[in-house]
Amino acid sequence: MPTRRQFLVGAAGAAGVAGAVGLGGLLVNQDSPAPPPQRIPNPPRLPAPTDAVATVDWVFSPARGRRVRLVTVLPPGADTVGLPICVGLHGLRGNALWWSEPGNRGLLGDAWARGVPTFGLVGVDGGDNYWHAYDDDDDPLRMLLEELPRWLRQRGLATRPAPGDLPGEPALVTGISMGGAGAFVYARERMRLLRPVRAVSAVSPGLFTDWRVASRRPFAGRRDWEAHDPLRFFPELAGVPTGVWCGDRDPFVDATRRYIALARPEVGAVSPGRHDGVYYARVLPDMATFLGRHARDRVAGAADRGVG
Repeated sequence: MPTRRQFLVGAAGAAGVAGAVGLGGLLVNQDSPAPPPQRIPNPPRLPAPTDAVATVDWVFSPARGRRVRLVTVLPPGADTVGLPICVGLHGLRGNALWWSEPGNRGLLGDAWARGVPTFGLVGVDGGDNYWHAYDDDDDPLRMLLEELPRWLRQRGLATRPAPGDLPGEPALVTGISMGGAGAFVYARERMRLLRPVRAVSAVSPGLFTDWRVASRRPFAGRRDWEAHDPLRFFPELAGVPTGVWCGDRDPFVDATRRYIALARPEVGAVSPGRHDGVYYARVLPDMATFLGRHARDRVAGAADRGVG
Protein backbone atom coordinates (compact mmCIF):
# COMPACT_ATOMS: atom_id res chain seq x y z
CA MET A 1 0.00 0.00 0.00
CA PRO A 2 1.40 3.46 -0.81
CA THR A 3 2.66 5.38 2.18
CA ARG A 4 1.11 8.50 3.65
CA ARG A 5 4.14 10.47 2.46
CA GLN A 6 3.60 9.38 -1.14
CA PHE A 7 0.06 10.71 -1.08
CA LEU A 8 1.28 14.16 0.01
CA VAL A 9 3.61 14.54 -2.97
CA GLY A 10 2.08 16.83 -5.57
CA ALA A 11 -0.96 17.57 -3.40
CA ALA A 12 -0.53 21.33 -3.31
CA GLY A 13 -2.58 23.63 -5.53
CA ALA A 14 -1.25 26.11 -8.06
CA ALA A 15 1.98 27.35 -6.56
CA GLY A 16 2.06 30.55 -8.56
CA VAL A 17 -0.77 31.98 -6.51
CA ALA A 18 1.43 32.17 -3.42
CA GLY A 19 2.95 35.41 -4.62
CA ALA A 20 -0.47 36.86 -5.37
CA VAL A 21 -1.48 36.54 -1.74
CA GLY A 22 1.86 37.73 -0.44
CA LEU A 23 3.14 34.33 0.69
CA GLY A 24 6.30 32.36 0.01
CA GLY A 25 7.02 28.82 -1.17
CA LEU A 26 5.13 25.62 -0.54
CA LEU A 27 7.11 24.34 2.46
CA VAL A 28 5.07 24.99 5.59
CA ASN A 29 5.38 24.35 9.29
CA GLN A 30 3.37 21.39 10.59
CA ASP A 31 1.22 23.77 12.62
CA SER A 32 0.43 26.02 9.67
CA PRO A 33 -3.32 26.07 8.90
CA ALA A 34 -2.97 25.44 5.17
CA PRO A 35 -0.42 25.35 2.38
CA PRO A 36 0.11 28.91 1.12
CA PRO A 37 -1.94 28.58 -2.08
CA GLN A 38 -5.02 27.78 0.02
CA ARG A 39 -4.70 30.73 2.36
CA ILE A 40 -7.33 33.43 2.08
CA PRO A 41 -5.88 36.94 1.82
CA ASN A 42 -7.11 39.49 4.31
CA PRO A 43 -10.29 41.04 2.88
CA PRO A 44 -11.04 44.75 2.59
CA ARG A 45 -12.40 45.82 5.94
CA LEU A 46 -15.70 47.45 6.73
CA PRO A 47 -15.53 50.82 8.51
CA ALA A 48 -16.17 49.05 11.83
CA PRO A 49 -14.35 45.70 12.24
CA THR A 50 -16.76 42.78 12.41
CA ASP A 51 -14.37 39.86 12.66
CA ALA A 52 -15.77 36.58 13.93
CA VAL A 53 -14.41 35.37 17.26
CA ALA A 54 -12.24 32.25 17.19
CA THR A 55 -11.05 29.93 19.96
CA VAL A 56 -8.73 26.93 19.75
CA ASP A 57 -8.85 23.93 22.12
CA TRP A 58 -6.96 20.65 22.17
CA VAL A 59 -9.03 17.49 22.67
CA PHE A 60 -8.15 13.80 22.54
CA SER A 61 -9.79 11.77 19.77
CA PRO A 62 -9.87 8.00 20.38
CA ALA A 63 -11.09 7.58 16.80
CA ARG A 64 -7.91 9.23 15.51
CA GLY A 65 -5.66 8.02 18.31
CA ARG A 66 -4.24 11.48 19.00
CA ARG A 67 -4.90 14.99 20.25
CA VAL A 68 -6.56 17.25 17.72
CA ARG A 69 -7.41 20.92 17.52
CA LEU A 70 -11.01 21.97 17.93
CA VAL A 71 -11.53 25.45 16.48
CA THR A 72 -14.73 27.43 17.02
CA VAL A 73 -15.57 30.53 14.97
CA LEU A 74 -18.59 32.43 16.26
CA PRO A 75 -20.38 35.68 15.43
CA PRO A 76 -19.20 38.43 17.80
CA GLY A 77 -21.55 38.73 20.77
CA ALA A 78 -23.75 35.86 19.60
CA ASP A 79 -25.97 33.97 22.01
CA THR A 80 -24.79 30.38 21.57
CA VAL A 81 -28.04 28.89 22.91
CA GLY A 82 -29.83 27.51 19.89
CA LEU A 83 -27.12 28.77 17.50
CA PRO A 84 -26.88 26.34 14.55
CA ILE A 85 -23.40 24.89 14.14
CA CYS A 86 -21.65 24.10 10.87
CA VAL A 87 -18.70 21.71 10.87
CA GLY A 88 -15.99 22.86 8.48
CA LEU A 89 -13.64 20.31 6.91
CA HIS A 90 -10.18 21.50 5.89
CA GLY A 91 -8.22 20.58 2.79
CA LEU A 92 -5.24 18.31 2.18
CA ARG A 93 -2.13 19.25 4.20
CA GLY A 94 -4.19 21.67 6.26
CA ASN A 95 -5.76 21.57 9.70
CA ALA A 96 -8.57 23.13 11.69
CA LEU A 97 -6.68 26.42 12.17
CA TRP A 98 -7.52 27.30 8.56
CA TRP A 99 -11.00 28.34 9.66
CA SER A 100 -9.64 30.75 12.28
CA GLU A 101 -7.26 32.62 9.96
CA PRO A 102 -7.85 36.40 9.74
CA GLY A 103 -9.19 36.19 6.18
CA ASN A 104 -11.85 33.66 7.12
CA ARG A 105 -12.81 35.44 10.33
CA GLY A 106 -13.14 38.70 8.44
CA LEU A 107 -15.24 37.30 5.60
CA LEU A 108 -17.56 35.38 7.92
CA GLY A 109 -17.90 38.33 10.28
CA ASP A 110 -18.71 40.67 7.43
CA ALA A 111 -21.32 38.25 6.07
CA TRP A 112 -23.09 38.12 9.43
CA ALA A 113 -22.81 41.91 9.80
CA ARG A 114 -24.60 42.45 6.51
CA GLY A 115 -27.53 40.29 7.62
CA VAL A 116 -26.70 36.69 6.76
CA PRO A 117 -28.47 34.54 9.41
CA THR A 118 -25.92 33.59 12.04
CA PHE A 119 -24.45 30.17 12.66
CA GLY A 120 -21.30 28.98 14.35
CA LEU A 121 -18.51 27.19 12.54
CA VAL A 122 -16.40 24.44 14.10
CA GLY A 123 -13.31 22.91 12.58
CA VAL A 124 -11.31 19.91 13.76
CA ASP A 125 -8.04 18.35 12.63
CA GLY A 126 -8.88 15.52 10.25
CA GLY A 127 -5.49 14.57 8.87
CA ASP A 128 -4.99 13.78 5.18
CA ASN A 129 -7.09 10.63 4.81
CA TYR A 130 -9.88 12.22 2.77
CA TRP A 131 -12.06 12.29 5.88
CA HIS A 132 -12.58 8.52 6.04
CA ALA A 133 -10.95 5.51 7.70
CA TYR A 134 -7.81 4.78 5.73
CA ASP A 135 -5.37 3.82 8.49
CA ASP A 136 -6.56 1.21 10.99
CA ASP A 137 -5.99 3.57 13.91
CA ASP A 138 -7.16 6.80 12.29
CA ASP A 139 -10.85 7.32 11.49
CA PRO A 140 -11.71 11.03 11.13
CA LEU A 141 -15.27 10.24 10.00
CA ARG A 142 -16.00 8.37 13.24
CA MET A 143 -14.53 11.32 15.11
CA LEU A 144 -17.02 13.65 13.44
CA LEU A 145 -20.00 11.37 13.98
CA GLU A 146 -19.34 10.09 17.50
CA GLU A 147 -16.93 12.44 19.28
CA LEU A 148 -17.62 15.91 17.92
CA PRO A 149 -21.17 16.09 19.35
CA ARG A 150 -19.78 15.46 22.86
CA TRP A 151 -17.12 18.13 22.46
CA LEU A 152 -19.74 20.63 21.31
CA ARG A 153 -22.07 19.82 24.20
CA GLN A 154 -19.21 20.34 26.64
CA ARG A 155 -18.81 23.85 25.23
CA GLY A 156 -22.49 24.70 25.31
CA LEU A 157 -22.87 24.51 21.54
CA ALA A 158 -25.69 22.84 19.61
CA THR A 159 -27.35 22.00 22.93
CA ARG A 160 -30.84 22.99 21.80
CA PRO A 161 -31.21 21.28 18.42
CA ALA A 162 -34.30 20.93 16.27
CA PRO A 163 -36.62 18.03 17.16
CA GLY A 164 -35.06 14.75 16.13
CA ASP A 165 -31.48 16.07 16.10
CA LEU A 166 -28.85 14.68 18.42
CA PRO A 167 -27.79 17.30 21.01
CA GLY A 168 -24.39 18.62 20.05
CA GLU A 169 -24.63 17.44 16.46
CA PRO A 170 -23.79 20.04 13.78
CA ALA A 171 -26.72 21.26 11.72
CA LEU A 172 -24.62 22.00 8.64
CA VAL A 173 -21.41 20.87 6.96
CA THR A 174 -19.02 22.58 4.58
CA GLY A 175 -15.58 21.81 3.23
CA ILE A 176 -12.73 23.07 1.10
CA SER A 177 -10.93 20.90 -1.50
CA MET A 178 -10.41 17.49 0.19
CA GLY A 179 -12.83 18.76 2.82
CA GLY A 180 -15.44 19.41 0.13
CA ALA A 181 -15.41 15.73 -0.79
CA GLY A 182 -15.44 14.91 2.92
CA ALA A 183 -18.48 17.12 3.44
CA PHE A 184 -20.46 14.96 1.01
CA VAL A 185 -19.28 11.79 2.77
CA TYR A 186 -20.26 13.18 6.18
CA ALA A 187 -23.67 14.30 4.87
CA ARG A 188 -24.28 10.81 3.47
CA GLU A 189 -23.46 9.18 6.81
CA ARG A 190 -25.86 11.54 8.56
CA MET A 191 -28.55 10.52 6.08
CA ARG A 192 -27.89 6.86 6.80
CA LEU A 193 -28.26 7.58 10.53
CA LEU A 194 -31.61 9.27 9.80
CA ARG A 195 -30.20 12.53 11.18
CA PRO A 196 -29.63 14.54 7.98
CA VAL A 197 -27.81 17.85 7.95
CA ARG A 198 -29.85 20.87 6.96
CA ALA A 199 -27.43 21.76 4.15
CA VAL A 200 -24.05 20.77 2.73
CA SER A 201 -21.67 22.98 0.79
CA ALA A 202 -18.33 22.40 -0.92
CA VAL A 203 -15.79 24.77 -2.43
CA SER A 204 -13.39 23.33 -5.01
CA PRO A 205 -14.28 19.78 -3.91
CA GLY A 206 -11.57 17.16 -4.39
CA LEU A 207 -13.51 14.86 -6.74
CA PHE A 208 -12.09 12.45 -9.30
CA THR A 209 -13.43 10.95 -12.50
CA ASP A 210 -10.53 8.54 -13.03
CA TRP A 211 -9.14 5.92 -10.64
CA ARG A 212 -5.65 6.50 -12.01
CA VAL A 213 -5.79 9.98 -10.53
CA ALA A 214 -7.72 9.04 -7.38
CA SER A 215 -5.16 6.31 -6.65
CA ARG A 216 -2.68 9.05 -5.73
CA ARG A 217 -4.84 9.91 -2.75
CA PRO A 218 -5.32 7.86 0.45
CA PHE A 219 -7.76 5.21 -0.70
CA ALA A 220 -7.14 1.54 0.12
CA GLY A 221 -8.00 0.56 -3.45
CA ARG A 222 -10.47 1.20 -6.20
CA ARG A 223 -13.39 -0.20 -4.20
CA ASP A 224 -12.58 2.08 -1.28
CA TRP A 225 -12.54 5.09 -3.59
CA GLU A 226 -15.79 4.13 -5.29
CA ALA A 227 -17.48 3.59 -1.92
CA HIS A 228 -16.59 7.17 -0.94
CA ASP A 229 -17.02 8.84 -4.32
CA PRO A 230 -19.72 11.57 -4.28
CA LEU A 231 -20.10 11.16 -8.04
CA ARG A 232 -21.50 7.69 -7.31
CA PHE A 233 -23.48 8.18 -4.10
CA PHE A 234 -25.03 11.59 -4.89
CA PRO A 235 -28.58 10.12 -5.08
CA GLU A 236 -28.34 9.40 -1.34
CA LEU A 237 -28.22 13.16 -0.70
CA ALA A 238 -31.49 13.85 -2.49
CA GLY A 239 -33.47 16.34 -0.43
CA VAL A 240 -30.43 17.87 1.28
CA PRO A 241 -29.88 21.45 0.07
CA THR A 242 -26.45 21.53 -1.57
CA GLY A 243 -24.16 24.32 -2.72
CA VAL A 244 -21.05 23.76 -4.85
CA TRP A 245 -18.50 26.30 -6.08
CA CYS A 246 -15.40 25.75 -8.22
CA GLY A 247 -13.00 27.84 -10.29
CA ASP A 248 -12.91 27.33 -14.04
CA ARG A 249 -9.11 26.76 -13.91
CA ASP A 250 -9.25 24.43 -10.93
CA PRO A 251 -7.84 20.92 -11.53
CA PHE A 252 -11.08 19.54 -10.06
CA VAL A 253 -13.37 21.56 -12.34
CA ASP A 254 -14.26 18.74 -14.75
CA ALA A 255 -15.28 16.43 -11.91
CA THR A 256 -17.18 19.28 -10.24
CA ARG A 257 -19.05 20.06 -13.45
CA ARG A 258 -20.02 16.40 -13.65
CA TYR A 259 -21.27 16.47 -10.06
CA ILE A 260 -23.35 19.57 -10.78
CA ALA A 261 -24.84 17.95 -13.89
CA LEU A 262 -25.68 14.73 -12.05
CA ALA A 263 -26.78 15.99 -8.63
CA ARG A 264 -28.38 19.30 -9.75
CA PRO A 265 -27.56 21.10 -6.49
CA GLU A 266 -29.46 24.17 -5.36
CA VAL A 267 -26.32 26.19 -6.12
CA GLY A 268 -23.80 24.92 -8.65
CA ALA A 269 -21.41 27.67 -9.68
CA VAL A 270 -18.30 27.50 -11.84
CA SER A 271 -16.68 30.91 -12.13
CA PRO A 272 -13.24 32.36 -12.97
CA GLY A 273 -10.58 31.18 -10.56
CA ARG A 274 -8.00 28.61 -9.53
CA HIS A 275 -7.61 26.16 -6.65
CA ASP A 276 -6.36 28.80 -4.23
CA GLY A 277 -7.18 31.21 -1.43
CA VAL A 278 -7.91 34.06 -3.83
CA TYR A 279 -10.79 32.08 -5.31
CA TYR A 280 -11.96 30.85 -1.91
CA ALA A 281 -12.13 34.44 -0.69
CA ARG A 282 -14.27 35.35 -3.69
CA VAL A 283 -16.91 32.68 -3.07
CA LEU A 284 -16.83 32.29 0.72
CA PRO A 285 -19.41 35.09 1.19
CA ASP A 286 -21.77 33.21 -1.15
CA MET A 287 -21.14 30.01 0.78
CA ALA A 288 -21.92 31.79 4.06
CA THR A 289 -25.13 33.19 2.58
CA PHE A 290 -26.17 29.73 1.41
CA LEU A 291 -25.46 28.13 4.80
CA GLY A 292 -27.19 30.93 6.67
CA ARG A 293 -30.27 30.56 4.51
CA HIS A 294 -30.61 26.93 5.57
CA ALA A 295 -29.24 27.15 9.10
CA ARG A 296 -32.63 26.68 10.72
CA ASP A 297 -34.34 24.68 7.98
CA ARG A 298 -35.39 21.07 8.20
CA VAL A 299 -34.31 18.79 5.40
CA ALA A 300 -37.14 18.02 2.98
CA GLY A 301 -38.57 14.57 3.66
CA ALA A 302 -36.89 14.20 7.06
CA ALA A 303 -40.22 13.72 8.81
CA ASP A 304 -41.04 10.86 6.45
CA ARG A 305 -37.88 9.10 7.65
CA GLY A 306 -38.80 9.57 11.29
CA VAL A 307 -36.58 12.62 11.81
CA GLY A 308 -37.95 15.85 13.21
